[in-house]
Amino acid sequence: MIRPWDIIIIVLLIIGSFTPLIIFAIHEQNQAAALQRSQAQVRTAIISHNGKKLYTIKLTDHKGVTKYRYQAADGDYNDVEIKGSRIAIVDANCQDQICVRRGWISKPGQTIVCLPHKLLIEIKTNHGSQTQGGMVTE
Repeated sequence: MIRPWDIIIIVLLIIGSFTPLIIFAIHEQNQAAALQRSQAQVRTAIISHNGKKLYTIKLTDHKGVTKYRYQAADGDYNDVEIKGSRIAIVDANCQDQICVRRGWISKPGQTIVCLPHKLLIEIKTNHGSQTQGGMVTE
């Protein structure tokens, strides 16, 4: 026999089961809005060695393929390739090859790190287009 409280509990459980769907829908809507905002921003890849900036390149509206090679005095090297609006380390002579296996990155906040060579590639955003590709002199 079904009691009145059983019906109330069943209705509350059904409503509760749809709560994650509503939360994820709102979250996805917020992410879509953030993506539209980030597309208006200028994404820049910054390559640095041991904390010193070596090379910057604007990824927003980048066309074609650009290559950069980090070469250390002791023979260590990393070959960096920029295709369109993505960047990756495509070759390196470090033993673990984690930086090469990291693959392509294109979103703000993503990084590629080569610990043996102390090389860091990170993507940052600006609200203007003041950053141009090329060597950084400070």
